[in-house]
Amino acid sequence: MTLDELPYFTADSSPYGETYGRWTVKWWRWCLSTPKAINPAVDKTGEHTNINNPSKEVWFLAGKVADEDRNLPNRFCTIPAGKPILFPVINCEANPLEYPELNTHQQLLERVKRDEDTIIKEECFLNGSEIPPQRVKSDPSVFELQIDADNIFSVNGRGSTYASSDGYWVFLKPLNIGQHIIHFEGSCEYGKLNSGANYRIEVKP
Repeated sequence: MTLDELPYFTADSSPYGETYGRWTVKWWRWCLSTPKAINPAVDKTGEHTNINNPSKEVWFLAGKVADEDRNLPNRFCTIPAGKPILFPVINCEANPLEYPELNTHQQLLERVKRDEDTIIKEECFLNGSEIPPQRVKSDPSVFELQIDADNIFSVNGRGSTYASSDGYWVFLKPLNIGQHIIHFEGSCEYGKLNSGANYRIEVKP
């Protein structure tokens, strides 16, 4: 199968004129600027899947905030036809609002690498077929970030900061019209913390 025939984008590709890493930055900005009360990463059913989706080209999905619970949310959502789908299977991010002891860019990078090195599981399936998650670092490695006061990590304070991220992602090319099942999950802290989700997706014209 050629790269053009793959149902997903590879880590070294530049979908829609942006590097894969830049798309992950857009995802983080979307996720952490969305209030916790309506954030797709804490949604149980999929009712908030389309909240603040910012891009005309790409549809963002979320897993759940990593915790010790191995149960994954079951979500349903409708996505317009022609939209590629980006989501993290499991990823690591650090910023000074969350970790005040990280005073330099180098310290941020080291923290993200430490967390990334504890990942022991990353898997994804589309309609029962395995999709290999791609390891992608943020581009740039340190980027500006706006965090909502009511954020999913319960970080004190709000406003502009800077962050770094690294993780395992899936960037699906547009799906055919109809129903699809996406399952993904990952584990970090050597199996202590778990993330992921089950999605039943209806792609409509």
